[in-house]
Amino acid sequence: MTKLKINNTYLPLIFIFVSVNALCVIFNDKLDAAGINHLVVQGANLLLFLLMMVSAYLHFKALQSNNPHAFLRSVMGATVIKLFVIAGAAFIYLFIAGEQRSVYAVLVGMGLYIVYTAVELRGLFRMNKQNNNAKS
Repeated sequence: MTKLKINNTYLPLIFIFVSVNALCVIFNDKLDAAGINHLVVQGANLLLFLLMMVSAYLHFKALQSNNPHAFLRSVMGATVIKLFVIAGAAFIYLFIAGEQRSVYAVLVGMGLYIVYTAVELRGLFRMNKQNNNAKS
């Protein structure tokens, strides 16, 4: 993988991470007033960012493989890993927070998951297409 291809996938993820954190810092009072705990949103954002970066790394390794099914396995495997980690984190948060839990913040985290996944997969499928064109 060239450095340009890697940057085209990682940079949008970094942009989303920084943007969401900046919005949480700027609008923390308004979020808290709306019943959305900004710290929970920032924690979910950090967890999703780390998971997506690890996932993208696994996908890059799979693209370098000669096995044509390795890429699909890496996408499906990373999806299952993300599902269990995120579900576990949500259950732990809801259990520990008790009555002070912010369900709206969990819903925002679920929305962030969709955004991160869409951006990650768009970049990875584009890289897969470029990789297949280079092999042809």
